Formats: sequence, C-alpha cells, structure tokens
Amino acid sequence: MRRLALRHLTIVVFLITPGVIQAADPIKEGSLIVKPEAFKTLVNPQCSHCRDEAQRRAKDLRDDDRVLSWIRGKYDGGAIPFRFFLNPYRVISDTYGVFVYDPDAGYARGYAPSLDFTFHGWRNGIMVMKHKDGTLYSCLSGVAFEGPQKGRRLEVIPTITTNWGFWIKQYPGTVAYHMFDKYQPVELPTAANADSQKSRPKLDDRLPADTPVLGVFDGKTARAYPLSQLAKEGVIHDTVDNNVRVLLWQESTGTAAAYWPLALPAEGKAGKPRGVTLLVASKDAPAPFTDEESDSLWDITGRATAGEMKGRTLTWLDSVQVKWFAWAAEYPETTIYGK
Repeated sequence: MRRLALRHLTIVVFLITPGVIQAADPIKEGSLIVKPEAFKTLVNPQCSHCRDEAQRRAKDLRDDDRVLSWIRGKYDGGAIPFRFFLNPYRVISDTYGVFVYDPDAGYARGYAPSLDFTFHGWRNGIMVMKHKDGTLYSCLSGVAFEGPQKGRRLEVIPTITTNWGFWIKQYPGTVAYHMFDKYQPVELPTAANADSQKSRPKLDDRLPADTPVLGVFDGKTARAYPLSQLAKEGVIHDTVDNNVRVLLWQESTGTAAAYWPLALPAEGKAGKPRGVTLLVASKDAPAPFTDEESDSLWDITGRATAGEMKGRTLTWLDSVQVKWFAWAAEYPETTIYGK
C-alpha cells in the first residue's frame, strides 16, 4: 500500500503558554549506559487509518491495548498500539513525530517529526536517543545533554496514553500505522531492565520511586501530580505562576492530561478563544467532563464532543504520565501537588 498523501502535510503548530523557553533546565548528572543494539529503531513505517487496522487485526487488537495517541493535527491525530510498535522498537522516527516508550520509567510521548533519531541507551534510569549528528537527548524531556546541540529542547507534540477500545470508538478516522504481518504483538515487560536500573541516580525520597505521576512542564516550572490524587478528584484546577491550568483524569482508561482552560475554535472555523471551567459529569461516559459556561461535553483529548462548544479544543500543556523517580531525576526542582 502506498503511503497516504497526508503524510506530507506538516503537523499544526500547537499553542504553548507564553514565556516557554527553548534552553534546557539543569538536569542531574547520572550514569550513561550505551547500548544501541538493545532495540532497533522503527523508521517511517507506512500509514493507514485506525478503522482499517481495526479490521485488519481484529483478532489481535484488544480493547485494553495501551496506545500512545497524538491528539491534534490532520484527522484529529492518531494512535500507536504499544504491543505492536512501541514495545518492540521503543523509538519510532517518523514524519508524524518521534515517538518513544520507556516502560521502566513508565512513560510514552512524542516530539516533532524527524527521521534522524535512534535508540541509544539509558541515563538517570531514563531512555536516551541519539540524533544522526551525534547529539544525545533525554527521551523524557527532549533535552540534549551531550553533543553539538547540547542544551536544545525538542518540540513536544500533544499526546496522551489511553486504550485502543476508547480510541477506535471515539476517533476511528484518525491515523494508524499499517499493521503488516511482520508487526506481531510483544507483551509489555513485567520486570525492570537491568541497564535502566543501573543508570539511576540517588532517588528523591519525597515520593516512593515508582509512584505514577502526571509530570507537567510549562516551559518554566515543573510540577508533579500523583495519579492517585488526580483519580480521586477527577478534575483539578491548579494555579502555578499566576496561570490557571486544568488536569483531567479518565477513570475508564487510566488516562491523565493537562490543558490550559482556553477553548479554541475548531480548525477552519471563525471565533475567539473562550475560557472554560471543567467539571466531572460522568465517570463512565466517553466524554466525562462538562463546562460551567455552556454545559458542553468534553473528552480526555480536550475536545468538546457535544453542545455549544462542539469541535473546540483546549490548549494542551506539556504533560506526561511517568514514574516519580524519572520525573524527579529530570526535573530535580519539581514541586508536587498537595505538598
């Protein structure tokens, strides 16, 4: 199958809070373990659509398969099943984005499109990828810590981790990779990688090492939100550096996300951004949130799916579900919500 023409379109530029800086913040020094042979990088796989791959691999895909979904751009984004692509390869260099999965540190996320990155090893218990120019980058923060581009921070693209069942029902027309027979499922690891463990620095004991958090970086300040607290509240409105942000939790998929509470008009439609105040409407619904201003319904992607604001999207805030030890190693000055 030929690659779809949409591959040649550039992903839209995403709004980030004013004051975002490009230079990297200091990161703790940790052991670097170089092992590029551990995982072969997947480069520019052929594309398809989620609805087509759901039919092609109906016997193999499960509703609870974890997927990394990019949630903005042409066709409303796309989804990558962990078992078929991210777990076997760990780094995908593609024209949709550079996508990484680090099960030891408990995160998956995406950066601006490039075909020039490969898996390289671990540092601070966190995966490292290498650019073709020799620069080494943290897969968690996108910060270059060694090489000709040292200090550069890669552009993040809006992503969440969710379940295939939710995604295919909500966004069947989004992008997927063509699941040729050569892409066979590899079950997610249940034990920690020894090399990842060896590279860990001294732990920050403010939380237990493997505590899952939503790590949020607004370009200036890093803050961790324990998922247990987020799950308890459903929606958190938090003010950091005089800016209000909203944190969302979808119970049915175990998905967390952070946004600026500013609803932008649907792509191609006129209108001004509108401030919204989100609340939990129903924990079991595909769109479990509502806004006080219009009673519209919103899903975890930050998109209004019904009501007056249908089609509008919240402005994504750089956020990632991750284990505490990794977030604290990458952002030692991070604050913790509730502490």
